[in-house]
This record gives sequence, C-alpha cells and structure tokens, in this order.
Amino acid sequence: MISFMNLLGVAGGAYVAYSILSAIYLLCFHRLAGYPGPKLWAVSRIPWAYHVLKGDLWQTLLELHEVYGLMVRIAPDELTTTSPGAWKELYASRPLLLKDPYSQTSALNGSHSLFTAEGDTHKRIRAVLNHSFSDKALRGQAAIVEKYADRFLARIRRELAIPQSQGAVDLTKLYGYAAFDTITDLSLGEPLCDGLEGLNEHGWVKNYFFHAKFSAIRTALSRFSPLDKVLGLVLLSMTRKARQRNWKVITGALNRRLAKAKHGKNAERDDLLSPLIDRLSSSSSSSNIPNKRTAGNTLITPGETLSNGIAFVIAGTQLNTNVLSTATYLLLRYREKWDRLADEVRTRFAVAEDITVQTTQDMPYLDATINEALRIRHPTPINLPRSVPRGVSLVVNGQPIPENVVIGINLQSIQNDSSLWVEPREFHPERFLPATHPLYENRFDADIKDAFMPFSTGPRNCVGNKLFAQVRLLMAKAVWSFDLEQPEAGAKGLGGEIDWLQQRAWFAFEPQPLLVKPIARSVANS
Repeated sequence: MISFMNLLGVAGGAYVAYSILSAIYLLCFHRLAGYPGPKLWAVSRIPWAYHVLKGDLWQTLLELHEVYGLMVRIAPDELTTTSPGAWKELYASRPLLLKDPYSQTSALNGSHSLFTAEGDTHKRIRAVLNHSFSDKALRGQAAIVEKYADRFLARIRRELAIPQSQGAVDLTKLYGYAAFDTITDLSLGEPLCDGLEGLNEHGWVKNYFFHAKFSAIRTALSRFSPLDKVLGLVLLSMTRKARQRNWKVITGALNRRLAKAKHGKNAERDDLLSPLIDRLSSSSSSSNIPNKRTAGNTLITPGETLSNGIAFVIAGTQLNTNVLSTATYLLLRYREKWDRLADEVRTRFAVAEDITVQTTQDMPYLDATINEALRIRHPTPINLPRSVPRGVSLVVNGQPIPENVVIGINLQSIQNDSSLWVEPREFHPERFLPATHPLYENRFDADIKDAFMPFSTGPRNCVGNKLFAQVRLLMAKAVWSFDLEQPEAGAKGLGGEIDWLQQRAWFAFEPQPLLVKPIARSVANS
C-alpha cells in the first residue's frame, strides 16, 4: 500500500516537473518566446506583481526598457512598448482594441464610468460627457476655478502668519486642497470640505490615494485565483467603513445638486453637471437606454452620473496635485527655469486679478513647464494595456503581435526613454517651446515628440485634459504673487539626500509633503 508520504512525494515531483516543462515552453516555444525581457518575468507573473505591490513598477519598467529596448516581455502573456508609433497602433486601431480585463476596476455602484465602460456604452457616455469638457463649458466653469485659485493664495498667506510655520508651507497639501475643492464643486455641485477656508484640515486627498492604492493591489491580485478571492475579502473588510462613508457623503452631495436642478434652482450655474441635466435618463438602469444615439439625443443614467462624478473627483484631485507639486519642485531645483517662468508671468500681468483661466491659455513657457513636469513624472505612471483578440492581426513597431496577448505603453517609460529624448532625466521646458521662440534650443530637435501623449490618444483619450486650466491658473498665480524658495538643505520635501521625485506609485504617485518658503512680492495684492 502506498503511504501518504510517498503520494506527497509523487505529487511534489510531478509539480516540479510540470513547472520545469512549463518554464521551458514559455522560454523556448511560446508565441512570445522571441521577445526580449528578463527570463523570470517570462515564466511567471510573480515578479510583475511583486513590483506592483511594492509601488516601484514604474521604475523597474523604465530600467527594463533601457536594457532590452522598445519592446519588452514582462509576463508570460504581456508585452510593454515604448515605440511612439504604438500610440496609433494600440489606441486608435480599427477595430478598437479592448482594455485588458484584468486591468479594470469594477464599477463601484454597478454603473459604468468612462474608465470602466467598453464598446457602445463607452461611446454613449463619452458623447454625453463631451459637453461637460467643451471649450464653451470651460468658459462657463472658469468662475468656479478662479474662485478657488484666489482662496489658494489667501490660504498660503494665512499659513505664513502662523508663528510655528517659520515661513514654510506644504504646497502639496495646499495644492491638494485647491484641486479637491475645485473638482468637487465642479463635479458634485459643492466643495465637500472647504479645505482652503480658514485653517481647515482634512484627509480626503490622502483617502483618495489610499483607494487608488487599494484598487491597484486588488487588480494585481486578480491574476492569482483563488488567492485573489481570499486577499480581496480581507482588503475589502479593511476599507469597508471608509468606502461606505465616502460613498454616502458623495452621493448626498450629488443628489442635492440634481434636486436643485430638478426644481429649477442654480439654473445659472455652470459646472460639469450642467450639460448633463437635460440628458439624464428617467431610468436608473443603463440596459433600458439605447447605446447608440437616437434622433441626435444621448442619455446617461443617474448611476452613471454618480460613477463619473466620483471618477472625476479622484482623477482631478490626484492628477492636478501631482503635476503642480512636481512642477514646483523642479522649478526650485532648476532656478534658471523659475526665473524664466517668473519673467513670462510677471511681464504679462500687471495685477493678480488679471490672471484668469482665459488669460493663461496662451503662455508658451508656462505650458512648456507643465508639459515638461508631466513628461518627467507622469501623475499616473501606469501601463495602458490592451488585449489582442482572436483573429485580429496587429503589428506594433513592425513586429507582429500574437492574438490573446496583452500589450501596452507605460506612460512613464515612453516619456523618459533615452532613445527618444535628449537628456530625459533633466528638466528642460525649452524642449516644448515653439521652434520660433527665442528660448528654444535646436538640440531638442532630436526629441521624438510623437512619444509624448500624456492624455493618451484615440477614442479613449482623457477628456479631463481641459481641467488642466486649473494647473495653469494656480501656477501662474503662485509665481506672480510669491518668490518661492526652498527651505534649508535637507529639509523634508525638497533637496536633501533623497530625491523627492523617487516616490512610490500605484495608480498614481503617493502624495508627499513639499515644504517651500513663499515670500510675498511687494507688488502682489493682498
């Protein structure tokens, strides 16, 4: 009779043999066997998942591309590329490639947002929301954006008046408050916390980052069934109370906004919801709405409105805060760039009141500064994976991509690839200036600008890029009103032994304090 230990030994031996044969197949005979990349990554998802959980996948992928080139195998069935042509080949192809289902986060309330919807549902929601992000809509929303920009400056002055501040403020925190107040007012009809009022403090910005981190970890674990079910339940139980509280607060704010619209109140108000009021479906279920336009009309459900409102709050807060703090950090590290930006802003405007959403739209060095900050550190340094369906012939960078393979561009990698950019780790806003600008340098003609698509491209590109009007406005207001200086060497947030840019990231970079000394200019209005 065979003993239990003998059976265990046979089973263990069979598993080892299977693992060895599987590794040989994946390395030598798999349809991706010819693509370069680290051998361990080619035979297992574990190295990829390890770096996702650790929060340094963006750094690791950049290093892999530097070693292996434009196309790298990062899993048994996945490739990442930094080929500039891949923007069109992957995200504007016909038929349009679907998102990798493993990279998707589920809809919070069962109703899709632009981030989770696919096919005709995505087209319908996108058609409705395009009205909220048009140039006309932005002009109407400008008053709200400008109101919080002025409150941002006032909050800096109040912080400086506190003796304990010693003349330094955490700009990451204040940028976050400004972004959060603005986007909640635009998306939900009211600021949720009034973080810029008085000396108010709140943790909503950090909470939203925590949810982004939580979602990234859950997405990574979804590759490892059934382990993902067990760990997923643990993670869900840890965050349930916070999620329920946040959901209740946000739902309440949105319902108040919709109720006012229903009764004809706030009819003169322009925000992201204003263009949606007449397009709200009386049905709560998207299954009862034709996905394609009917007689030129397109509808959106209340549930989809809520899902998109929450998505805009999360994205608008995280992205704008990250870009503003990154640009400020880089400007203070490269003082000659600060001087050039300050010269453009202070020459253009005689008084702070002249700085508006409209008047900051045509400022070459300001735009170049923001673009270069985006390039050096994209707020969401993630892959944009697409799945190649069966029967589709796809070619990327001249190489055929097999069906049932996942392939995507990593935003951070393609924007920092040394084969595509001149001095990619250095801060040079000049590279994004028009060639006719007196500060443009011809050496940047060698940059492959087609690689720079920070908002992606094609039918699924980011509609929220118009909200970067707030980034331009806050940056211009801060530069006009204050001379910013860095604290003493080694102070937390700027300078010192650790590069502030080397932060962990999941779906977005983890917000870190940025201590800066703002010195009010004598010409600045109080």
